[in-house]
Amino acid sequence: MLFGARLRRTISLILFVFLLPACSIPLSSSNNAESAQPEGPIADAVVEKPAATVQLPTAVPKVIEGEIKEPPAEATEIEIQPTQTVEPEPEQSINPMTGLPVEDPDVLQRRPLLVSISNFPPTARPQAGLSFASHVYSTFIGFGMNRYVAVFYGDYAEHLQEIFANRLAEGNNDDFAIGPVRSGRVAFEDIKNQYPHALLITAGASPEVLSQLSNQVSVFGSDDESVNSTGVGANALGQLASGYPVDPLKYESLEFETAPPEGGESAEFVRIIYNYLNQNGWEYDLGSRTYLRSQDQADGSGELTPTIDKLTGEQLGFENVVVLWAKHSYLSPTVVQINLSYVWDQFGLLYRDGQVYEIKWSTRNGKLMIYDGEGAPVPLKPGKTWFEVVSFQTTWDRDKSIVRFHEPPSDF
Repeated sequence: MLFGARLRRTISLILFVFLLPACSIPLSSSNNAESAQPEGPIADAVVEKPAATVQLPTAVPKVIEGEIKEPPAEATEIEIQPTQTVEPEPEQSINPMTGLPVEDPDVLQRRPLLVSISNFPPTARPQAGLSFASHVYSTFIGFGMNRYVAVFYGDYAEHLQEIFANRLAEGNNDDFAIGPVRSGRVAFEDIKNQYPHALLITAGASPEVLSQLSNQVSVFGSDDESVNSTGVGANALGQLASGYPVDPLKYESLEFETAPPEGGESAEFVRIIYNYLNQNGWEYDLGSRTYLRSQDQADGSGELTPTIDKLTGEQLGFENVVVLWAKHSYLSPTVVQINLSYVWDQFGLLYRDGQVYEIKWSTRNGKLMIYDGEGAPVPLKPGKTWFEVVSFQTTWDRDKSIVRFHEPPSDF
């Protein structure tokens, strides 16, 4: 009986061992990725298989220096070029009175020379040296006559000396390079004031006038019988200009541009009439791009002939012709005062490049400035400038291009 009981337990255990694996694996005929979950007591006996894990090393691998060697870079020869220093071009020195360059900047440190040059009597013509002046002023001196003030500045002396020497070599026995020089006038002081430290050269002056002139020297002629024998030699000019260095910046007031400004009207010719015995004209020459000067012979015919420079034998040509209206008044029957100092907004005309421009002019800061009605500067053409100074009573016929001078009222 005991044996029978043990036999039954043994058979039951064997059956349990064989039946347990079959019951723990669910059967499914479906192709679905999700398998049916076991139910009941068997579900409690299911143990999920843990996912496989990979053990990663925690220690950082030791790098052995020198174990891995990169191939050495191929040596390359580099040619070092020497640094090239580009020298800046030296700035050109510009004559502030002409807007033109000069070869030697030292010549701009010579003080300006203002020379009184005769135009009457007609035997004073042709004058010498006017074409070498930076500026020339034509001023009324009474009795229908005019006299010039020529302003010499820059490299004129070298050119004059060369030409003067050539003329002597050719057998011309010229007494002077600039002239004929005549007496001073009160108005010349106002002109000189625009050129600080300038020297005024005249053939003396009346006591009434001389007392009103400053920084002035007198020269005397070789013939007491001839009013046209006084002049200044080329060497004397250089001596008078040297020895008193000046700052070129003091003479910067005018502006220059090669291209003509807008707003001009065609003006190939202008005629200046003082009276029937004193007329001159300016005609634009396209070849030289200057206005060429002509003058009558004081014979009443009004016929104009070229104005020649005695030194060069050529007609006077200026890039700019400026007409300045200014107040004239008689101080005596022979002394005319022209108000040119510290004035502003005066009317004027500029002739350049075959055109005429209405301008305003001022010397309120002691320097001549030229501008338009809006106050903007009106540039001159680089080159020389001739100033025709006329009275307030002077008229301008735009259509005929005639400037007709009228004398100021006089109580004498």
